[in-house]
Amino acid sequence: MEHREALGQVLREVRVTSGLRREDCASVVSRDYLASVERGTQSISVEKLRSLCSCLGVKPSLVILAAEARSAGEDLEEYQLSLDRLFKEYVLAGKLRSEMDHTASQGVRGKRAETNRKAIQTLQSEGLSKAEIARKLGIGTTTVDRHWRSGNDDL
Repeated sequence: MEHREALGQVLREVRVTSGLRREDCASVVSRDYLASVERGTQSISVEKLRSLCSCLGVKPSLVILAAEARSAGEDLEEYQLSLDRLFKEYVLAGKLRSEMDHTASQGVRGKRAETNRKAIQTLQSEGLSKAEIARKLGIGTTTVDRHWRSGNDDL
């Protein structure tokens, strides 16, 4: 089952179980739009999903979890247990954090550039030549040149 269709089904079931008509959610989304979302013919934005879930009294993450399990054809509780394990792995690996990772705003190239800069300057202080550093780090000599400290940089 397609994810959008599964999401729509879950939203419809939560709404019906809550005893709400589509008209009862009109302050958040139009009746026709909600009908399209519930049929899986229309996507829903994150903001509208949050607002709709607030109206329905359910956390958006739980609705998405149920839709993912359904689209994968898995039992909801088993799927949730597998996600718990995966979540712990991601936290331990640093992929997910409670606080914002400010270095992520640098992007992959920016983080790599900072790593290269530190490595180049460390190897430079050990007396290696530009060519030796480039070979050792597997980078181009122009990258080494970009981060090479001249004698005036220490001032």
